[in-house]
Amino acid sequence: MVRGKGKVCTTKTPALRAARSTGPLDSFLHSTPPSTPAGMLDKMADGPSTPVHPPDSTEAIRRLEKLISALPTKSDLADIIADQKDGLGRVVRSEVEALSERVGLLEETARRPPPAAHHRPQTDLSELHRRVDDLDNRGRRHNIRIRGLSETDRAENLRTLLQEFFNMVLGRAPDSPVSIDRAHRALRPRPPPTAPPRDVICHLTEYSLKEAIMNSARSSRYWDFGTHRLELFQDLSPFTLAARRSLQPVTHALRMAKIKYRWGFPFALTAELNGVRHMICRPSDVPAFLTELNLPHVPIKNWELETRRMDPTGPLPRRQRSRRRQRRSRSRSSAPDLRLPRSPNRGDG
Repeated sequence: MVRGKGKVCTTKTPALRAARSTGPLDSFLHSTPPSTPAGMLDKMADGPSTPVHPPDSTEAIRRLEKLISALPTKSDLADIIADQKDGLGRVVRSEVEALSERVGLLEETARRPPPAAHHRPQTDLSELHRRVDDLDNRGRRHNIRIRGLSETDRAENLRTLLQEFFNMVLGRAPDSPVSIDRAHRALRPRPPPTAPPRDVICHLTEYSLKEAIMNSARSSRYWDFGTHRLELFQDLSPFTLAARRSLQPVTHALRMAKIKYRWGFPFALTAELNGVRHMICRPSDVPAFLTELNLPHVPIKNWELETRRMDPTGPLPRRQRSRRRQRRSRSRSSAPDLRLPRSPNRGDG
């Protein structure tokens, strides 16, 4: 039999008392005794023991009441919020008033533009009209407009007719070569039989030949060609034609006063008196032109506004199909239909 190990009694180490933690209110609830240096305590003798009395809490309560009474109340917070709202509202109202005043000033300025800013764009627009019109006329320099050639129901061979006519005007043999690039009727719907025929516009390859034809055509206004009575004109842009039409009273006054004039490009009407050249480029130049030439003032239409309000005389020309496409469509229409018949729908009874 084995005995167990005997129990050995040992003395326990006494537990250390934990240091007491101080809170934030201890300074108000407990009075702090005056601190004494450690060296002084060792040298002093033990005094008589005095009974320990509990700390007086009256002073701490008085301090807490003083701190609580200093805190803002609900009415104080309401007054602060009301003051903030009133201040912010005054700032917003002042900003809105200043902004509305600036907007009103801008609107008033926009309604009353200065005269210099009003007339300058109109002058620039007139100059732009003249430049664009000059480009249009430059593209028509090789064109001749023939008026009076009646239209027929059958296909017209305009190249052969115009070749014979131009050779007649130039006094050459009818079969002399004339380099015609293209010739066609004016691009508008065909008129009824009782109305005048459409003009023929011819484009010549050689500009010198075109000038020779026009110089010869100035010797006579009408030219008898077969059964036709033809007139030749320079092909001009609609803007130039409208301007010359509006200035007919001015040109009539110049002819009555026996003052020579000529047309210029970009559009201009030029006349010379006593070695001084006078010019009309836009409608605003007409009054000064008449005054400087001692001509009576006549009413003139603003051709720039007339061309802006000009409506097309008919529908726009449709794009012509080439002969190859027409031949192909005819062959398709004449070919037999070899497609399979469509099967009836399921819903058909």
